[in-house]
Amino acid sequence: MTRKTNYLTSAFCIFFILISSCEMPKDSQGGWQKVFQNDANGEVTFGEKSRLIDAVRLGYPIRIGWGSNRVEHVADADFLTIFEDEEVFAQIKTIVGQAPQIEEDSLKIRFRSQNHWTKIAGTNGYSTAFMIDYFKDSIVGGGTDRYTATTWYVLYPNHITDIEARPLWRKTSPHWEKWNNRNEKKN
Repeated sequence: MTRKTNYLTSAFCIFFILISSCEMPKDSQGGWQKVFQNDANGEVTFGEKSRLIDAVRLGYPIRIGWGSNRVEHVADADFLTIFEDEEVFAQIKTIVGQAPQIEEDSLKIRFRSQNHWTKIAGTNGYSTAFMIDYFKDSIVGGGTDRYTATTWYVLYPNHITDIEARPLWRKTSPHWEKWNNRNEKKN
Protein backbone atom coordinates (compact mmCIF):
# COMPACT_ATOMS: atom_id res chain seq x y z
CA MET A 1 0.00 0.00 0.00
CA THR A 2 1.13 3.44 -0.72
CA ARG A 3 1.26 6.28 1.75
CA LYS A 4 -1.63 8.00 -0.08
CA THR A 5 -3.85 4.86 0.21
CA ASN A 6 -3.07 4.56 3.94
CA TYR A 7 -3.91 8.23 4.44
CA LEU A 8 -7.25 7.90 2.59
CA THR A 9 -8.14 4.71 4.49
CA SER A 10 -7.33 6.35 7.84
CA ALA A 11 -9.28 9.49 6.93
CA PHE A 12 -12.29 7.40 5.89
CA CYS A 13 -12.17 5.39 9.14
CA ILE A 14 -11.97 8.55 11.26
CA PHE A 15 -14.84 10.13 9.29
CA PHE A 16 -16.95 6.96 9.68
CA ILE A 17 -16.29 6.81 13.43
CA LEU A 18 -17.23 10.48 13.87
CA ILE A 19 -20.46 10.11 11.90
CA SER A 20 -21.39 6.88 13.72
CA SER A 21 -20.83 8.40 17.13
CA CYS A 22 -23.01 11.46 16.50
CA GLU A 23 -26.33 11.19 18.30
CA MET A 24 -29.27 13.23 17.13
CA PRO A 25 -31.40 14.91 19.78
CA LYS A 26 -34.60 13.00 20.55
CA ASP A 27 -36.82 15.80 19.24
CA SER A 28 -35.12 15.64 15.85
CA GLN A 29 -36.03 12.00 15.24
CA GLY A 30 -39.22 11.99 13.22
CA GLY A 31 -42.17 9.71 13.65
CA TRP A 32 -44.63 8.86 16.40
CA GLN A 33 -43.19 8.99 19.90
CA LYS A 34 -44.75 8.31 23.28
CA VAL A 35 -44.07 11.55 25.19
CA PHE A 36 -46.34 11.44 28.22
CA GLN A 37 -48.52 9.13 30.27
CA ASN A 38 -50.76 9.88 33.23
CA ASP A 39 -52.57 7.54 35.58
CA ALA A 40 -56.24 7.85 36.57
CA ASN A 41 -55.29 10.35 39.31
CA GLY A 42 -53.42 12.56 36.87
CA GLU A 43 -50.03 11.51 38.24
CA VAL A 44 -47.17 11.32 35.73
CA THR A 45 -46.14 7.73 34.95
CA PHE A 46 -43.98 8.53 31.91
CA GLY A 47 -42.37 11.55 30.26
CA GLU A 48 -42.75 15.27 30.74
CA LYS A 49 -46.02 17.14 30.30
CA SER A 50 -44.07 20.19 29.03
CA ARG A 51 -43.01 18.21 25.92
CA LEU A 52 -46.65 17.46 25.19
CA ILE A 53 -47.69 21.08 25.71
CA ASP A 54 -44.89 22.27 23.39
CA ALA A 55 -45.98 19.77 20.72
CA VAL A 56 -49.59 20.98 20.91
CA ARG A 57 -48.48 24.62 20.58
CA LEU A 58 -46.31 23.76 17.58
CA GLY A 59 -49.28 22.07 15.88
CA TYR A 60 -47.86 18.54 15.82
CA PRO A 61 -50.38 15.71 15.43
CA ILE A 62 -51.30 14.05 18.75
CA ARG A 63 -52.76 10.62 19.51
CA ILE A 64 -54.12 9.32 22.77
CA GLY A 65 -54.28 5.75 24.02
CA TRP A 66 -56.30 4.19 26.83
CA GLY A 67 -57.61 0.82 27.83
CA SER A 68 -60.24 -1.01 29.83
CA ASN A 69 -61.64 -4.49 30.17
CA ARG A 70 -58.70 -6.18 28.35
CA VAL A 71 -59.02 -3.83 25.33
CA GLU A 72 -56.65 -1.03 24.29
CA HIS A 73 -57.65 1.91 22.09
CA VAL A 74 -55.59 4.54 20.23
CA ALA A 75 -57.16 7.49 18.40
CA ASP A 76 -56.06 10.74 16.81
CA ALA A 77 -56.81 13.83 18.86
CA ASP A 78 -59.05 16.06 16.79
CA PHE A 79 -59.39 19.02 19.14
CA LEU A 80 -56.83 19.98 21.81
CA THR A 81 -57.04 22.38 24.75
CA ILE A 82 -54.23 23.60 27.02
CA PHE A 83 -55.48 24.91 30.35
CA GLU A 84 -53.26 27.48 32.14
CA ASP A 85 -49.98 25.90 30.99
CA GLU A 86 -50.82 22.93 33.23
CA GLU A 87 -53.19 20.44 31.62
CA VAL A 88 -53.94 19.19 28.12
CA PHE A 89 -57.36 17.89 27.05
CA ALA A 90 -57.91 15.97 23.83
CA GLN A 91 -61.16 15.19 22.07
CA ILE A 92 -61.26 12.44 19.49
CA LYS A 93 -63.34 12.49 16.34
CA THR A 94 -66.79 11.01 16.57
CA ILE A 95 -66.68 7.36 15.54
CA VAL A 96 -69.33 4.77 14.83
CA GLY A 97 -70.02 3.16 18.20
CA GLN A 98 -68.77 -0.31 18.96
CA ALA A 99 -70.44 -3.15 20.80
CA PRO A 100 -67.61 -5.36 22.10
CA GLN A 101 -68.47 -8.87 23.20
CA ILE A 102 -65.69 -10.46 25.26
CA GLU A 103 -66.02 -14.23 25.59
CA GLU A 104 -63.21 -15.81 27.68
CA ASP A 105 -60.14 -15.32 25.43
CA SER A 106 -61.96 -13.99 22.38
CA LEU A 107 -63.40 -10.64 21.35
CA LYS A 108 -66.00 -9.74 18.77
CA ILE A 109 -66.64 -6.12 17.93
CA ARG A 110 -69.78 -5.13 16.11
CA PHE A 111 -71.04 -1.75 15.01
CA ARG A 112 -73.81 -0.09 16.93
CA SER A 113 -75.52 0.78 13.70
CA GLN A 114 -77.23 4.00 14.79
CA ASN A 115 -74.79 5.30 17.41
CA HIS A 116 -71.78 7.58 17.21
CA TRP A 117 -69.34 7.93 20.10
CA THR A 118 -66.73 10.48 21.19
CA LYS A 119 -64.37 10.99 24.11
CA ILE A 120 -62.40 13.72 25.88
CA ALA A 121 -59.32 12.79 27.93
CA GLY A 122 -57.10 15.00 30.08
CA THR A 123 -53.57 14.82 31.44
CA ASN A 124 -55.14 15.28 34.90
CA GLY A 125 -56.80 11.85 34.58
CA TYR A 126 -60.24 13.27 33.73
CA SER A 127 -62.17 11.52 31.00
CA THR A 128 -65.70 11.70 29.67
CA ALA A 129 -67.51 10.20 26.71
CA PHE A 130 -70.97 9.99 25.27
CA MET A 131 -72.89 8.22 22.55
CA ILE A 132 -75.33 9.87 20.16
CA ASP A 133 -78.17 8.19 18.32
CA TYR A 134 -77.78 10.06 15.04
CA PHE A 135 -81.20 8.90 13.77
CA LYS A 136 -82.92 10.61 16.73
CA ASP A 137 -80.21 13.28 17.18
CA SER A 138 -80.10 12.63 20.91
CA ILE A 139 -77.62 11.47 23.53
CA VAL A 140 -78.19 7.81 24.42
CA GLY A 141 -75.33 7.06 26.79
CA GLY A 142 -72.27 8.28 28.61
CA GLY A 143 -71.67 11.82 29.69
CA THR A 144 -70.37 10.59 33.02
CA ASP A 145 -67.17 11.92 34.55
CA ARG A 146 -64.54 9.21 34.81
CA TYR A 147 -60.86 9.08 35.60
CA THR A 148 -58.57 6.97 33.48
CA ALA A 149 -54.94 6.50 32.55
CA THR A 150 -54.04 8.01 29.17
CA THR A 151 -50.94 7.72 27.00
CA TRP A 152 -50.05 10.66 24.74
CA TYR A 153 -48.15 10.31 21.44
CA VAL A 154 -46.69 13.04 19.21
CA LEU A 155 -45.83 12.86 15.52
CA TYR A 156 -42.53 14.71 15.24
CA PRO A 157 -41.23 16.02 11.91
CA ASN A 158 -38.05 14.57 10.40
CA HIS A 159 -36.11 17.77 11.00
CA ILE A 160 -35.05 19.85 13.96
CA THR A 161 -37.29 22.82 14.58
CA ASP A 162 -36.02 25.99 16.17
CA ILE A 163 -39.47 27.48 16.62
CA GLU A 164 -40.25 28.41 20.21
CA ALA A 165 -43.49 26.89 21.47
CA ARG A 166 -45.05 30.05 22.87
CA PRO A 167 -48.45 30.18 24.55
CA LEU A 168 -51.25 31.13 22.20
CA TRP A 169 -52.85 33.30 24.89
CA ARG A 170 -51.55 35.02 28.03
CA LYS A 171 -53.09 36.74 31.04
CA THR A 172 -50.83 39.71 30.32
CA SER A 173 -52.95 40.60 27.30
CA PRO A 174 -54.96 43.84 27.59
CA HIS A 175 -57.98 41.77 26.58
CA TRP A 176 -57.50 39.54 29.64
CA GLU A 177 -57.92 42.46 32.05
CA LYS A 178 -61.06 43.65 30.24
CA TRP A 179 -62.56 40.14 30.20
CA ASN A 180 -61.64 39.44 33.82
CA ASN A 181 -63.09 42.73 35.10
CA ARG A 182 -66.34 42.17 33.22
CA ASN A 183 -66.71 38.60 34.52
CA GLU A 184 -65.84 39.47 38.15
CA LYS A 185 -68.67 42.01 38.16
CA LYS A 186 -71.14 39.28 37.08
CA ASN A 187 -70.18 37.05 40.01
